[in-house]
Amino acid sequence: MFEEEPVPSRREAARAVPVTEAVKQQAMDAAPVGITLTDPSLPDNPLVYVNDAYERITGYSREDVIGRNCRLLQGPETREAPVAKMRAAVAEAEPVTVTLRNYRKDGELFWNRVELAPLFDDDGEVAFYVGFQLDVTRRKHAERAARERARAYRDERMALEAVLSRVDGLLADVSATVVQASTREELQAQVCRCVASTPEYAFAWVGEYGLSGETVDPVVGFGGEAGAPRRVDEVSLSFDDDDPVVAAVASNALQLRDASECVGGRLHGPEWPDRYGSVAVVPLSYGDVTYGVLAVYADEEGAFDEHERVVLASVGRTVATAINAVESHERVVADGVAEARLDVSGSELFPVVLAAGRECEVSFAGAEVANGEVSVLWDVSGVDAATVLETAAEFPELSTSVVVDGEDGCLVSMTGSMGELVEGLAARGVEVTSLSADGDGASLVLSIPAGCDGRDVVSTVQSRFPGATLSAYRSGERSVRTRREFVAALDADLTDRQRAALVRAHAAGFFETPRAVSGETLAASMGVSTSTFHEHLRAALGKVVGEVVDGIAPTDGPL
Repeated sequence: MFEEEPVPSRREAARAVPVTEAVKQQAMDAAPVGITLTDPSLPDNPLVYVNDAYERITGYSREDVIGRNCRLLQGPETREAPVAKMRAAVAEAEPVTVTLRNYRKDGELFWNRVELAPLFDDDGEVAFYVGFQLDVTRRKHAERAARERARAYRDERMALEAVLSRVDGLLADVSATVVQASTREELQAQVCRCVASTPEYAFAWVGEYGLSGETVDPVVGFGGEAGAPRRVDEVSLSFDDDDPVVAAVASNALQLRDASECVGGRLHGPEWPDRYGSVAVVPLSYGDVTYGVLAVYADEEGAFDEHERVVLASVGRTVATAINAVESHERVVADGVAEARLDVSGSELFPVVLAAGRECEVSFAGAEVANGEVSVLWDVSGVDAATVLETAAEFPELSTSVVVDGEDGCLVSMTGSMGELVEGLAARGVEVTSLSADGDGASLVLSIPAGCDGRDVVSTVQSRFPGATLSAYRSGERSVRTRREFVAALDADLTDRQRAALVRAHAAGFFETPRAVSGETLAASMGVSTSTFHEHLRAALGKVVGEVVDGIAPTDGPL
């Protein structure tokens, strides 16, 4: 039997293979990193060997570099610190690793990671220095890009924090101002001061809608050189169709403009100073009411970033809410009253269409609340109820019912746009005094309490009926006891059913002699029994008489 020879281990096998100088040379030549040898025994410690990878990295051939110092790769952008570090390590015969800017043969700059180490002979003297070169340009660019992104993020965050601090301060100042202001004029002036005092803004003004609802009238503004107040009436404003003020009014949304975007580089018409670089125009809107605009100017273009736009829009809503609150208070305590007359032509308003198409006359007979909706009563003369209903069928969005049908006219109740208008005006303390229509159009008369912005009222009517134009406006005084206060007291006391019974009975001629309509007819129009109708009517009449006896009835009569 033959004994099996033991299998040598991998380590033992490796030791059995002699590593010749030729093998070492081949391994160095084929290495994927640049390898160099320098001889410190020769003058200037020159290169005595470079491998193939070194040639690929640097672009230099062996013939170009053998006998030369490795500093040949250095150039204008090479920093002294890593070079000095290598020089000190060579002097101390110590290994060192640095990353530095080097230049290829064609002059292209690259980042070179160099590892340098001494090789000692048998006597412990340095025989050579071996160097390993690795092109890390891509990695350095990636690191730089990462640092720039981090720096940009940090700068953006710091800028954001600065903006938020500034605009939050502005919002706080405006909020404090609106709480303290007692009149609209004071409120608007103080808001302009707050905005113009912000270092990044140069000028601010507030404009109110013209009474016709078609123009913006600047009323107060502050700003100018060195923060000096500049009244807006000292500046001539001219608005063309492309103006941001016009756009803000039309869209009811914040508008931005840079001077370079506008014709002639001007933010406004030719009479406006062109020293400002950008403007933000903020509508002052509360609910469906727009009181005017706040215009804010900056010296530089692109001055209003996204965060500032959000805060300025919030400032606009805050100011509009304050204007509404101030005017609501003024309406309660004021004794003045105004009357506005608007002409409606070319409108699709039901009474105008009915009067024009049927050659009849239509007049407003009052309003009532039923089932949570406001209904308008129309007194129609010249046609019967069937004819009115036939025309009403052309308005599917309206709900029409006949209250009284007479020989030469009728009384109808209708819910829809007019009822919504009456309700919206009543919320502002405005009363519809009359509305009459014939074949030529309609005339609407409104009673507006003092402290209520007439521009707002006219704008509200025109938003629902674009064909409405203001034809007359007059102001007056009222005594302490007014018809409006009398009605307000009754409204607080009457139920909806009681008020409906009272209004219908009066409008239909129930109290005339002889009676124009019976209680049974009015009860049927309300969808209740006759006894229930009379019960509501008696209760309403009792409350009316009570107000008169208690001395709360009006003493001056209607306007």
